[in-house]
Amino acid sequence: MPSKTDWPKAIQPFLEKYKSTKHPLDYKNIYQLLVIVILSARNSDRNINSLTPKLFEAYPDMNALSRSTEQTLFPFISKVTNFGNKAKWLIEIAKTV
Repeated sequence: MPSKTDWPKAIQPFLEKYKSTKHPLDYKNIYQLLVIVILSARNSDRNINSLTPKLFEAYPDMNALSRSTEQTLFPFISKVTNFGNKAKWLIEIAKTV
């Protein structure tokens, strides 16, 4: 049976309550948000926020990331859980985009 919940209306109290709350991960654009969301799985926000400035300095956009290799990404993300797979995913996404 389909749900009869009016989701746009139902989430309004949450949107109002948290609208001025800063996101715990630091990002400046959609590219950075995509990268940090992938890296943040099973990691602390503090860890991700500490390593991404150098990563984004080396790879400032999707185009730069698409030209990277797993080995060139490892020094920047090796403190992240499952960094090998995440490097593959990031490069694949960057090349696709």
